[in-house]
Amino acid sequence: MTPTTLTGTLLAASLLTLAAASTPPEQCGWGLPRSPLQYLPLCLDDTAGPDPSIWAPWTHKPFCVEAHETPWCVYTNAAVPRANGKRRGISIVTTPALAADVLDLTRHPLGAAFDAIPPEKKFDALPYEVRDVPGKGKGAVATRKIEKGRVVLIDHVMVLATAEFPADVMHEEVQDLLSRGVEQLSESGSVYGLAQKGREEQGLTEVEDVLLTNSFEIAVADQPYMWIFPDLSRLNHACSSNAIMHFSETTLAMTVWSSRDIEPGEEITITYSDADMTYAERKKTFSEVWGFDCTCNLCTASEERRNASDARRLKIHMLRERVLKRAKEGDFKRAIKATEELFQVADEEGLTPHMGDLYEIPARLYYQIGDLEKAREYTKRSLYQVEGLGVPGGKDIERVEVLKGVLSRIENEMGEVSEGAEENK
Repeated sequence: MTPTTLTGTLLAASLLTLAAASTPPEQCGWGLPRSPLQYLPLCLDDTAGPDPSIWAPWTHKPFCVEAHETPWCVYTNAAVPRANGKRRGISIVTTPALAADVLDLTRHPLGAAFDAIPPEKKFDALPYEVRDVPGKGKGAVATRKIEKGRVVLIDHVMVLATAEFPADVMHEEVQDLLSRGVEQLSESGSVYGLAQKGREEQGLTEVEDVLLTNSFEIAVADQPYMWIFPDLSRLNHACSSNAIMHFSETTLAMTVWSSRDIEPGEEITITYSDADMTYAERKKTFSEVWGFDCTCNLCTASEERRNASDARRLKIHMLRERVLKRAKEGDFKRAIKATEELFQVADEEGLTPHMGDLYEIPARLYYQIGDLEKAREYTKRSLYQVEGLGVPGGKDIERVEVLKGVLSRIENEMGEVSEGAEENK
């Protein structure tokens, strides 16, 4: 489904158990803080031995295929709980070292994804149900009114697999790794039950078809990985969607928020494309990557309306580049002018919710020219985007602290300016 960017989650074994059982596997990682399940990262492969305690935290012995430089393995923990209490599990297809390093970056319990959401933002029960949607197969349809800024769903990855294997790993071996990864999960049906495009004629297995049709591509250590979020995969695409996604690298959770009010009976949609893609670019991408033709209101609109939309999206791309160029040159006033125009065009195109990552730019620019009121306004917007629309990840937590510090400094300076003005009266 949709591209994004990211990291992952690991688990490993008691050092006492390992020492008593056999020679411990090579240790991986850099001694970072413990992972969610309080284990240390170890390089485990299929030489780990028959004792299940050695495989910990994996519930299955790692299965590997040999390659020239390093083995490629599948790691499964079929008992990992989710926020909703289900134990669907997680399977990872990668190298031993990457598995350890990637997973060691996760520092929060998996259940933290749900706990981190303010109570007033979430529902006690899912506010939608999966139904047949004409022309789209399955889709998520709201069963109650969902106000803007509410959590629609939280989903964790079930399958995480590298998108690129070395040339000396045979296709049949890749298929074996992927199939084992899915079949070892507690709820493999959650993966097998997802949409497929019938790629058997291309020599692909059912699992490969599911991955190609439903996976999100998120980078791990600068390498492309396919991520399967089963619940999230039920949400269809719309070029002007009514919900947005936020990924947390610390909890491996994808959170979906409503970007506007959603009425009962209305389909909940997310966007699979970048905000500045034109109609022709989107049509080509959807057909080649996901195998569907978009039938959203924008793509089925008149040619005149589509052309107007394309013009706005191209302008958004141009203005992004102009803002960065002017800011780099130190031409802050012209950078601010381009930024304000960018937000205006994004609002006209209905893409304002997707521009949240840009709020820090005008905040900094206004601060540079001494407009503290505007600097505070955009710093608050940026803080809300990071803190209020998503489950905080490691980087987000750091950004929140930085932004709070910036906001405090701006308000202190505003107070000093106000006091100075009073004294001069």
